[in-house]
Amino acid sequence: MRAGPLDGVVVLDATQALAGPFSAMVLGDIGADVLKIEHPQGDGVRAWGPPFMHDSGPTFVGYSRNKRSVAIDLHTEEGRSHFLQLVAHADVVVENFRPGTMARFGVGYEQCRAVKPDIIFCSISGYGQTGPMAHRAAMDLMIQAVSGMMDLTGEPEGRPVKAAAPISDLMGGFCASFSILAALHARSKDGQGRQIDVSMLDAMITMLGQAITAYTIGGTPPERQGNAHPLMAPYEAFRTSTREFVISLTTQKRWDQLCSLPPFAHMVGREEFLTQKQRNANRVALCAEIQAIFLTRTADEWMEDFIRLGLPAAPVNSVPEILEEPQVIQRGSLLEVEYPEGSGNRVKVPGMPWRDVAPDRPVRSPPMIGQHTEEVFRQFGIK
Repeated sequence: MRAGPLDGVVVLDATQALAGPFSAMVLGDIGADVLKIEHPQGDGVRAWGPPFMHDSGPTFVGYSRNKRSVAIDLHTEEGRSHFLQLVAHADVVVENFRPGTMARFGVGYEQCRAVKPDIIFCSISGYGQTGPMAHRAAMDLMIQAVSGMMDLTGEPEGRPVKAAAPISDLMGGFCASFSILAALHARSKDGQGRQIDVSMLDAMITMLGQAITAYTIGGTPPERQGNAHPLMAPYEAFRTSTREFVISLTTQKRWDQLCSLPPFAHMVGREEFLTQKQRNANRVALCAEIQAIFLTRTADEWMEDFIRLGLPAAPVNSVPEILEEPQVIQRGSLLEVEYPEGSGNRVKVPGMPWRDVAPDRPVRSPPMIGQHTEEVFRQFGIK
C-alpha cells in the first residue's frame, strides 16, 4: 500500500451530517490523518437509518472511512482546551456548524490562529459566513430548493422534485476539499494559513451554469424538462418493450447515424428534423415518433445497435443492478469497509474517483465513537 499525497497532513474534522464529513473523508482518502472530533455521545448522523450496523446508519458508515474518532465535548472548558491543543499540531480544521458557532465555543478561526498561525480553517455552511441568509438553518433539501435546482427537476407538469442523492452536500464537500488543497499548496509557497468560506448554495449555483446563462442571454425562465434537455433533442429517456434507456444525440453526425438504422430511415430528409435547431424546436413530435419505434424492440437489442454505431446510450439501472455492473466491478468503483473494526461485518461503500492519487484501499474503516481518543492524546501529548 502506498501513502497518499497528503501523508503527514493532520486534519481536525469538527463536522457533522454530510457535507463536512464527506470533505474530510476525501482528504483522508488521499493520505491525510483525519481526526474526527465528535461529541462523546457521537455524531448525530450515526442515528440516520435504518438499516444500522452496530450503532451507526448508512450515512456514517458510507462517508467516514480513513478517520480516527476523538471524543471531545466543545461545550466544556476541558473539551475546548483539548481541541486547541490538537490545533497546535494540525494543518487544517474543517467545521460545518452554523456561522459563528465555533467562535462562541471559543475555537473559531481567530482562537485557532492564535495557537497555530498557519492553520487552514475551512467553514462549510448552507449559505456562507456572510449575507442576509447566513444564519439560517440549512440542509441539503433547503439548498436544493432555494438554489433553483429543485424547480428545474421533475416532469414538466409535475411538482418540483429534489435529486435522489444529496447533491448540495456532496458538491459543497467537494468544493471544500478543492479549496483546502489549494490553500495547502499556497501555504507551501508563502507559509500563510487562511480562513475558507464554502457555501453549499454557491456550489449549487455553479451547477446551474447552463440554465442561468441561457436565462440571462434569452430572458426566458427555464422550465422543467423531465429527462429531456432544454437545448437539444433527442436527449432523454425512452421506453422499450422491456425497460427504459436513455440516448443523447447532440450532433448532426449522431442524428445521421441513428437514421442509418432501418427503423429510422424514413426520417432522413424530413424538413422538421433536418438540423439540431429544428429537431429541438419540434421535439414533441420528434420524440413521440422515436418513442413509438423504440417500443418495437427490447432495450438490449437497441443497446446493441447503439453500441455498434458508437452512439451514447445507457440502460436506466437500479442500485442493485449498478452494483453488479462489470464496468463498476472491474474498475474497483466500490470499496469494502468493516464496522465495527474487527467485527467481520463488512459493507460495500462508494469508492474513490481520485484513486490514482490515493492509497490502494481504505487505511481505516469508519471509527466507533471515541475509538481513538486515548491513542491520539498520547500521540500529540494532550493533557
